[in-house]
Amino acid sequence: RRRAPFVTAPHVAPLRIKPHAMAAPSPSPPPGCPMHAAPAPPPAPPAVVAAKLPAAATGSCPMRGGGAPAVGAADEAGGASSSCSSSGATPHEVLDPRNMMPVFSQTPARDQTVPLSKQREVSSIPKADEAGNWVYPSPQQFYHALLRKNKEAEADVMGAVVYAHNVTNERTWNQILEWEQPYRRVCPTPKLLRFVGRSEELSHGAWWTSKFSYLGKPFDRHDWFVDRCGLKTVRYVIDYYDDPKATEDGLEITIDTRPALDSLAAAADRCRRPVWQLQRVWGAFFGR
Repeated sequence: RRRAPFVTAPHVAPLRIKPHAMAAPSPSPPPGCPMHAAPAPPPAPPAVVAAKLPAAATGSCPMRGGGAPAVGAADEAGGASSSCSSSGATPHEVLDPRNMMPVFSQTPARDQTVPLSKQREVSSIPKADEAGNWVYPSPQQFYHALLRKNKEAEADVMGAVVYAHNVTNERTWNQILEWEQPYRRVCPTPKLLRFVGRSEELSHGAWWTSKFSYLGKPFDRHDWFVDRCGLKTVRYVIDYYDDPKATEDGLEITIDTRPALDSLAAAADRCRRPVWQLQRVWGAFFGR
Protein backbone atom coordinates (compact mmCIF):
# COMPACT_ATOMS: atom_id res chain seq x y z
CA ARG A 1 0.00 0.00 0.00
CA ARG A 2 1.51 3.29 -1.06
CA ARG A 3 -0.78 6.26 -0.81
CA ALA A 4 0.38 9.82 -1.18
CA PRO A 5 -0.37 12.25 1.67
CA PHE A 6 -2.51 15.32 1.40
CA VAL A 7 -1.83 18.98 1.85
CA THR A 8 -4.87 20.61 3.35
CA ALA A 9 -5.71 24.18 4.18
CA PRO A 10 -8.90 26.26 4.46
CA HIS A 11 -10.60 26.42 1.09
CA VAL A 12 -7.83 24.37 -0.50
CA ALA A 13 -8.43 21.14 -2.33
CA PRO A 14 -6.19 18.25 -1.20
CA LEU A 15 -2.79 17.99 -2.84
CA ARG A 16 -0.82 14.79 -3.03
CA ILE A 17 2.79 15.37 -2.12
CA LYS A 18 5.96 13.70 -0.86
CA PRO A 19 8.91 15.34 0.83
CA HIS A 20 11.69 16.34 -1.44
CA ALA A 21 15.41 16.57 -0.82
CA MET A 22 16.93 20.05 -0.82
CA ALA A 23 19.33 21.44 -3.32
CA ALA A 24 22.65 22.92 -2.46
CA PRO A 25 22.80 26.65 -1.91
CA SER A 26 25.08 29.09 -3.71
CA PRO A 27 26.01 32.78 -3.46
CA SER A 28 23.40 33.65 -6.07
CA PRO A 29 19.92 32.15 -5.79
CA PRO A 30 21.04 28.74 -4.44
CA PRO A 31 20.17 25.56 -6.36
CA GLY A 32 18.11 22.55 -5.55
CA CYS A 33 16.34 22.28 -2.28
CA PRO A 34 17.68 22.76 1.23
CA MET A 35 15.49 22.53 4.17
CA HIS A 36 13.76 24.81 6.63
CA ALA A 37 12.65 28.26 7.62
CA ALA A 38 11.47 28.06 11.18
CA PRO A 39 11.20 31.52 12.76
CA ALA A 40 8.31 32.82 10.67
CA PRO A 41 5.31 30.59 10.02
CA PRO A 42 5.11 29.43 6.41
CA PRO A 43 2.66 31.26 4.15
CA ALA A 44 -0.66 29.67 3.51
CA PRO A 45 -0.60 27.48 0.39
CA PRO A 46 -2.39 28.89 -2.65
CA ALA A 47 -5.71 27.45 -3.66
CA VAL A 48 -5.14 24.69 -6.17
CA VAL A 49 -6.99 21.88 -7.83
CA ALA A 50 -6.30 18.34 -6.62
CA ALA A 51 -3.10 17.12 -8.20
CA LYS A 52 -0.77 14.18 -7.82
CA LEU A 53 2.91 14.83 -7.27
CA PRO A 54 5.11 11.98 -8.46
CA ALA A 55 7.24 10.19 -5.90
CA ALA A 56 10.91 11.05 -5.60
CA ALA A 57 10.51 14.42 -7.24
CA THR A 58 14.04 15.74 -6.93
CA GLY A 59 17.06 14.81 -4.97
CA SER A 60 15.69 11.45 -3.83
CA CYS A 61 18.72 9.67 -5.13
CA PRO A 62 20.23 6.70 -3.33
CA MET A 63 23.95 7.46 -3.47
CA ARG A 64 25.16 4.04 -4.46
CA GLY A 65 27.10 2.78 -7.39
CA GLY A 66 25.96 0.06 -9.75
CA GLY A 67 22.45 -0.60 -10.87
CA ALA A 68 19.14 0.28 -9.29
CA PRO A 69 19.11 -0.30 -5.54
CA ALA A 70 17.34 -3.37 -4.29
CA VAL A 71 14.25 -2.96 -2.19
CA GLY A 72 14.58 -4.63 1.18
CA ALA A 73 15.07 -4.17 4.89
CA ALA A 74 18.17 -2.01 4.58
CA ASP A 75 20.34 -1.91 7.66
CA GLU A 76 20.19 1.47 9.39
CA ALA A 77 23.84 0.96 10.28
CA GLY A 78 24.76 0.91 6.61
CA GLY A 79 25.85 4.15 4.99
CA ALA A 80 25.74 5.18 1.36
CA SER A 81 28.50 5.42 -1.16
CA SER A 82 29.47 8.56 -3.03
CA SER A 83 28.15 7.63 -6.46
CA CYS A 84 24.59 8.07 -7.57
CA SER A 85 23.20 5.82 -10.25
CA SER A 86 19.63 7.10 -10.11
CA SER A 87 20.06 10.87 -10.18
CA GLY A 88 19.10 11.01 -13.83
CA ALA A 89 22.15 13.16 -14.53
CA THR A 90 23.32 13.76 -18.06
CA PRO A 91 27.04 13.74 -18.89
CA HIS A 92 27.27 17.55 -19.20
CA GLU A 93 25.62 18.28 -15.85
CA VAL A 94 27.65 19.20 -12.79
CA LEU A 95 26.12 17.73 -9.63
CA ASP A 96 26.59 19.14 -6.16
CA PRO A 97 27.99 16.34 -3.94
CA ARG A 98 25.86 17.54 -0.99
CA ASN A 99 22.62 16.55 -2.69
CA MET A 100 23.61 15.03 -6.05
CA MET A 101 21.50 17.57 -7.95
CA PRO A 102 22.38 20.26 -10.50
CA VAL A 103 21.45 23.93 -10.39
CA PHE A 104 17.94 24.27 -11.78
CA SER A 105 16.98 27.07 -14.13
CA GLN A 106 14.66 29.93 -13.22
CA THR A 107 13.49 30.30 -16.82
CA PRO A 108 10.18 28.81 -18.01
CA ALA A 109 10.24 25.30 -19.45
CA ARG A 110 9.66 24.84 -23.16
CA ASP A 111 6.03 23.72 -22.97
CA GLN A 112 5.18 25.61 -19.79
CA THR A 113 1.98 27.64 -20.13
CA VAL A 114 1.61 28.96 -16.56
CA PRO A 115 4.08 31.52 -15.16
CA LEU A 116 5.72 30.32 -11.93
CA SER A 117 7.26 32.23 -9.06
CA LYS A 118 11.06 32.46 -8.93
CA GLN A 119 11.07 33.44 -5.27
CA ARG A 120 13.08 31.22 -2.93
CA GLU A 121 12.66 30.85 0.81
CA VAL A 122 15.65 30.67 3.12
CA SER A 123 15.40 27.72 5.49
CA SER A 124 16.23 27.59 9.19
CA ILE A 125 18.87 24.92 8.57
CA PRO A 126 22.48 26.15 8.80
CA LYS A 127 24.97 24.95 6.22
CA ALA A 128 28.00 23.09 7.51
CA ASP A 129 30.51 24.12 4.84
CA GLU A 130 29.80 27.85 4.53
CA ALA A 131 27.98 30.70 6.22
CA GLY A 132 24.23 30.98 5.93
CA ASN A 133 21.34 28.55 5.68
CA TRP A 134 20.14 26.18 3.04
CA VAL A 135 17.66 27.65 0.57
CA TYR A 136 14.51 26.04 -0.77
CA PRO A 137 13.83 25.80 -4.51
CA SER A 138 11.44 28.21 -6.15
CA PRO A 139 8.25 26.83 -7.74
CA GLN A 140 9.94 27.33 -11.12
CA GLN A 141 12.98 25.29 -10.08
CA PHE A 142 10.81 22.59 -8.53
CA TYR A 143 8.93 22.32 -11.83
CA HIS A 144 12.20 21.86 -13.73
CA ALA A 145 13.27 19.22 -11.22
CA LEU A 146 10.14 17.18 -11.89
CA LEU A 147 10.55 17.46 -15.66
CA ARG A 148 14.18 16.39 -15.35
CA LYS A 149 13.08 13.10 -13.82
CA ASN A 150 10.34 12.65 -16.44
CA LYS A 151 7.66 13.04 -13.81
CA GLU A 152 4.18 14.40 -14.39
CA ALA A 153 4.27 18.05 -13.40
CA GLU A 154 1.32 20.45 -13.21
CA ALA A 155 2.63 23.99 -13.18
CA ASP A 156 -0.49 25.49 -11.64
CA VAL A 157 0.01 23.57 -8.36
CA MET A 158 3.73 24.17 -7.87
CA GLY A 159 3.13 26.88 -5.26
CA ALA A 160 1.29 24.47 -2.97
CA VAL A 161 3.76 21.69 -3.73
CA VAL A 162 6.71 23.82 -2.64
CA TYR A 163 4.83 24.96 0.48
CA ALA A 164 4.24 21.34 1.56
CA HIS A 165 7.81 20.42 0.73
CA ASN A 166 9.23 23.24 2.84
CA VAL A 167 6.99 22.58 5.84
CA THR A 168 7.85 18.87 5.81
CA ASN A 169 11.57 19.58 5.75
CA GLU A 170 11.23 22.09 8.58
CA ARG A 171 9.54 19.48 10.73
CA THR A 172 12.33 17.02 9.92
CA TRP A 173 15.01 19.44 11.06
CA ASN A 174 13.13 20.25 14.26
CA GLN A 175 13.05 16.55 15.12
CA ILE A 176 16.80 16.33 14.53
CA LEU A 177 17.36 19.28 16.88
CA GLU A 178 15.44 17.39 19.59
CA TRP A 179 17.93 14.53 19.28
CA GLU A 180 20.82 16.99 19.40
CA GLN A 181 19.64 18.60 22.65
CA PRO A 182 21.86 16.45 24.96
CA TYR A 183 24.90 17.84 23.13
CA ARG A 184 23.93 21.52 23.20
CA ARG A 185 26.76 22.39 25.61
CA VAL A 186 29.47 21.06 23.32
CA CYS A 187 27.60 21.97 20.13
CA PRO A 188 24.93 24.66 20.43
CA THR A 189 24.45 24.89 16.66
CA PRO A 190 24.50 21.61 14.73
CA LYS A 191 24.52 22.04 10.95
CA LEU A 192 23.42 20.04 7.97
CA LEU A 193 26.35 18.71 5.97
CA ARG A 194 24.55 16.76 3.24
CA PHE A 195 21.60 14.49 2.65
CA VAL A 196 20.73 11.42 0.60
CA GLY A 197 17.43 10.13 -0.73
CA ARG A 198 17.01 6.37 -0.28
CA SER A 199 13.37 5.89 -1.18
CA GLU A 200 13.99 2.43 -2.63
CA GLU A 201 15.28 1.02 0.67
CA LEU A 202 13.36 0.13 3.80
CA SER A 203 15.09 0.85 7.09
CA HIS A 204 14.68 -1.78 9.81
CA GLY A 205 12.17 0.45 11.57
CA ALA A 206 10.18 0.95 8.40
CA TRP A 207 10.16 -2.80 7.74
CA TRP A 208 8.60 -3.50 11.15
CA THR A 209 6.13 -0.66 10.72
CA SER A 210 5.09 -1.99 7.31
CA LYS A 211 4.29 -5.37 8.89
CA PHE A 212 2.51 -4.38 12.08
CA SER A 213 1.24 -0.80 11.73
CA TYR A 214 -1.66 0.80 9.91
CA LEU A 215 0.92 3.19 8.43
CA GLY A 216 2.29 0.58 6.05
CA LYS A 217 5.46 1.34 4.12
CA PRO A 218 6.89 4.86 4.11
CA PHE A 219 6.52 6.73 0.84
CA ASP A 220 10.03 8.14 1.16
CA ARG A 221 13.25 7.83 3.14
CA HIS A 222 16.12 10.27 3.60
CA ASP A 223 19.45 10.06 5.37
CA TRP A 224 20.65 13.43 6.68
CA PHE A 225 24.25 13.95 7.78
CA VAL A 226 24.62 16.48 10.58
CA ASP A 227 27.89 18.15 11.55
CA ARG A 228 28.13 18.32 15.35
CA CYS A 229 30.39 21.39 15.47
CA GLY A 230 33.29 19.54 13.87
CA LEU A 231 33.36 16.94 16.63
CA LYS A 232 31.42 14.29 14.78
CA THR A 233 29.22 13.69 11.76
CA VAL A 234 25.95 12.05 12.77
CA ARG A 235 23.71 10.24 10.31
CA TYR A 236 19.96 10.43 10.85
CA VAL A 237 17.46 8.07 9.23
CA ILE A 238 14.12 9.67 8.37
CA ASP A 239 11.06 7.76 7.20
CA TYR A 240 8.04 9.65 5.84
CA TYR A 241 4.66 8.00 6.22
CA ASP A 242 1.32 8.79 4.67
CA ASP A 243 -0.90 9.15 7.75
CA PRO A 244 -4.57 10.17 7.63
CA LYS A 245 -4.54 10.55 11.43
CA ALA A 246 -1.80 13.19 11.36
CA THR A 247 -2.95 16.80 11.16
CA GLU A 248 0.13 18.86 12.06
CA ASP A 249 0.60 21.83 9.70
CA GLY A 250 -2.34 20.60 7.66
CA LEU A 251 -0.23 17.75 6.24
CA GLU A 252 -1.26 14.13 6.62
CA ILE A 253 2.34 13.03 7.10
CA THR A 254 4.10 11.32 9.98
CA ILE A 255 7.87 11.76 10.15
CA ASP A 256 10.01 9.22 12.02
CA THR A 257 13.48 10.67 12.67
CA ARG A 258 16.19 8.92 14.67
CA PRO A 259 19.98 8.54 14.72
CA ALA A 260 21.18 5.65 12.59
CA LEU A 261 22.41 2.66 14.57
CA ASP A 262 25.93 2.88 13.25
CA SER A 263 27.68 3.53 16.58
CA LEU A 264 27.33 2.74 20.29
CA ALA A 265 26.75 6.45 20.92
CA ALA A 266 23.73 6.43 18.61
CA ALA A 267 22.31 3.38 20.39
CA ALA A 268 22.85 5.13 23.73
CA ASP A 269 21.05 8.23 22.41
CA ARG A 270 18.00 6.10 21.63
CA CYS A 271 18.09 4.45 25.04
CA ARG A 272 18.16 7.85 26.72
CA ARG A 273 14.76 8.64 25.23
CA PRO A 274 12.39 5.91 26.49
CA VAL A 275 9.41 8.22 26.09
CA TRP A 276 10.24 8.61 22.40
CA GLN A 277 10.37 4.83 22.07
CA LEU A 278 6.94 4.46 23.68
CA GLN A 279 5.45 7.25 21.57
CA ARG A 280 6.87 5.66 18.45
CA VAL A 281 5.25 2.29 19.20
CA TRP A 282 1.95 3.89 20.30
CA GLY A 283 1.85 6.08 17.19
CA ALA A 284 2.48 3.11 14.90
CA PHE A 285 -0.66 1.39 16.18
CA PHE A 286 -2.99 4.21 17.18
CA GLY A 287 -1.68 7.37 15.49
CA ARG A 288 0.23 10.33 16.89
